Amino acid sequence: MAMEFLPQPKRAAHRPGTFALTPHTRVVLGPGTPPGALLYAQMLQAALRDHAGITPALYRGAAAPGDITLTIDTAHPAARYVLLVESGGITLAAGGDEALCNGVQTLIQYAETHGALLPCLMVEDWPDLPNRGYYQDCSRGRVPKLSYLKRVADLLCRYKINQWQLYIEHTYLFRDLSEAWRDDTPLTADEILELDAYCAARHIELVPSLSSFGHMYKILSTKTCCDLCELPDSEKIPFSYTYAGNHHTLNVSNPDVVGFVKTLIDEYRPLFRSNKFNICADETFDLGKGRSKALADELGEKTLYVRHVKALCEYLVSQGCIPMFWGDIMWRFPQSCAELPKETICLNWGYLPNQRENEIRDIAASGITQYACPGVCGWNRWVPLYRNAYSNIRAMCHHAHKYGAVGLLNTDWGDYAHINDPRLTIPGILYGAAFGWNAAPVEMAELNEAISRIAYGDTSGQLMDALTDLSDHEIFDWQHAVNWIEGDDARRAELLAELDLTKVPEANDAVAAARDRVLACAATLPAGQKEIVSVTCVTAESVTLWNEIGAWLAGPRQQNPDLAARLEHWYALYLTQWRQVSKESGLANLTRLITGYADLLRHRQYTKV
Repeated sequence: MAMEFLPQPKRAAHRPGTFALTPHTRVVLGPGTPPGALLYAQMLQAALRDHAGITPALYRGAAAPGDITLTIDTAHPAARYVLLVESGGITLAAGGDEALCNGVQTLIQYAETHGALLPCLMVEDWPDLPNRGYYQDCSRGRVPKLSYLKRVADLLCRYKINQWQLYIEHTYLFRDLSEAWRDDTPLTADEILELDAYCAARHIELVPSLSSFGHMYKILSTKTCCDLCELPDSEKIPFSYTYAGNHHTLNVSNPDVVGFVKTLIDEYRPLFRSNKFNICADETFDLGKGRSKALADELGEKTLYVRHVKALCEYLVSQGCIPMFWGDIMWRFPQSCAELPKETICLNWGYLPNQRENEIRDIAASGITQYACPGVCGWNRWVPLYRNAYSNIRAMCHHAHKYGAVGLLNTDWGDYAHINDPRLTIPGILYGAAFGWNAAPVEMAELNEAISRIAYGDTSGQLMDALTDLSDHEIFDWQHAVNWIEGDDARRAELLAELDLTKVPEANDAVAAARDRVLACAATLPAGQKEIVSVTCVTAESVTLWNEIGAWLAGPRQQNPDLAARLEHWYALYLTQWRQVSKESGLANLTRLITGYADLLRHRQYTKV
């Protein structure tokens, strides 16, 4: 039987009879509902207008027969709601405000499917994990527009995701870091404050996240801050994606470093009403390799790492905050978690399709609180690896429950210019929504059909299968494309040797077939919800073009101005789609790389940045 809701409720049972919406139906806010519940009533009112053709009036007070009542009932646990659709009316009773909001989302989905005549139904529902999060990269090339961020917030609310973090390295307009963001389009305090309020009204906790140890390339490459970098002369090294992805780390032997990070925290944290703060502290690749080498030789890299993380966590706790950090370094010595404040949360990530449980098991044994952090598997891809994402998220949710994790944080990175369109990672977000709310396993085919029908309104239920077929055909993938053009001759030869470019024609045929399946779904998608079709077309062209470029690089590399022109025309379309959802952000560097390839195809000299 097909899934009727996304995520699937714990208990749902149909009963005889139907409830008919009429122009006399009202949405009634019962006694005790908080003022914010008006927003949920308005959400329901809009959904009934659009999908049932009835726009019920809103009211606060006692309900009459035929009304829809939203109410708080403290006899229920705070996170639980009970939805009753009966022939004489609808009652949604929740133990708390967030549960009431969640119940409204379920009722909206029901109305989207059944319109104005709703079969009688009983739903009793609550989440398996209290914290169900989404982590969105806003630093590695793509800064979303506020309008798109609000779209994401609406999506998260609809599918009961209640925590959201934006990954920030240099892409917030810090007062004293203008040299780092001067050629970017950073998020501003105005935007963060507005988004925070928008999220809070929808029971989404917007949690600040800021690099404070590794992955600080842009900041530490400035003349302003280069003295704080682990590697000397950081301000003199030309930009490249491959270098920026692996460097820079703060020099923790510098006594000014902790104070510097505290000033960033003090400027950024007040914008959020959350009491959590993610200091990141992941992938500190340079630690002990430069200016702190002598201290690392004396004390050990572990001590340097733990000391810095501990200092920042203690500072946040002193400010009344709950610190968070990525667990990839600490997992190597989980016993050191005991040195951190007891309030600290470890964000334990792993992205393999069949991700092992060792990291989550070992961190659990240390006694520290943790989230399991899978991924949507879209980074460095034009099309996310949907099969990998489904398997990874399902496995990590299993580990989370097995070892008592208190949350799920589903990550969406943007390595090497964030070329992956964020609208294509929505299915991965919804995989996380499904498994974070209800741990009961759902097979991928069933979940894909539900996403197609419920999230996209595709009456054929085939859209996600078509998108899945589009993935995993990138022979000359983006990671190889970036590394090739930024590498020397020896590195370029190694990269091409890793690929079977003879498979390009077969792969491109598969992409064309999958694209045509998406085009066929255009007829079964609702008016106003067909954006995914054009996004897919441009993305499919991305895959085939870069596969052809890879084949051209394999030789004999004769001039190919036609392929260069196709690349340029494709990029014009790509830029249009980029600007629909994102600021200009890192487009200057990306454009330089794209035009560099076009120049190579024309046998023009390409000069590295």
